[in-house]
Amino acid sequence: MSGSTPPPDVAGEPQRGRTGWRWPLVVVLALACLTVLVLMPWTPVETEPDLTETGTTAEPTVEPSTPASPVAQPGSDAVFDATTAPALFVTAADLVAGVPAAEPGVDAQITAGQLPWGLPAGSTIDPAECTIAATVVATPPPWYDALMWGNEALAFEQEVVLLPDPATAREAFRSLVTTVDACPEYSQVNLGVDGGTWVTEPAIEGQGVYPSIVQEVTQSAEGTEVPGYRGHLLVGNTVVTWTAEALEAGDREAALATLGDPTTLSALVQDRAQSAVRSLG
Repeated sequence: MSGSTPPPDVAGEPQRGRTGWRWPLVVVLALACLTVLVLMPWTPVETEPDLTETGTTAEPTVEPSTPASPVAQPGSDAVFDATTAPALFVTAADLVAGVPAAEPGVDAQITAGQLPWGLPAGSTIDPAECTIAATVVATPPPWYDALMWGNEALAFEQEVVLLPDPATAREAFRSLVTTVDACPEYSQVNLGVDGGTWVTEPAIEGQGVYPSIVQEVTQSAEGTEVPGYRGHLLVGNTVVTWTAEALEAGDREAALATLGDPTTLSALVQDRAQSAVRSLG
């Protein structure tokens, strides 16, 4: 047997040198896998945790999204006119349903077209910078009307100021709120006639669809004090103002209780405003 010829394998003997050819193959396969990973990357699959043992519920992962554009409040751009604005006035039925002092009923005290806008001729507000707390706007509006419902226990007056457009109304409402905040007390000065003085508590923000405020108010005139609530509401191109006064003499807190909660009164006006907006179509 030539020394250059390898001896035959012996059964059971380890095959020395038989694995040497595998290393080039392993290198080739590794390079191939690396090539695939580079050319075809993939995102690892996230498996959901098994929650059967803990009994908890996984919170879904929320991907960040682009913020949505602000959505205008329903009715914020509503445009009323002299024909549709009267729908903003609450009714006698509204008051009976929502105000304890309105039971068993109320009668009209001021009717449509009876009360002009602004102060009586020769009257002023002291201090002068508080004037729009009484007149709502500083100059005569394109349209204005007022109604009052009442009985022996209640006087509920509502005013609607119509402005040219919603933007003008928003500016007027902003100025009104600023004035109300700055004027906790003001008086109406009349020539030759006793005027009234109003003392107010800080306004609170009303709850509802439309921007609104409400505050406790005490009117003093001719030695008599009448407690109540006053509110202002912005809807479309109008500013709606309302005043509820408790006319029953006696304990102040008991008198105010006959009017109900001020936020309930504000909600009553809000509901009527929403109905008026829907009627615009």
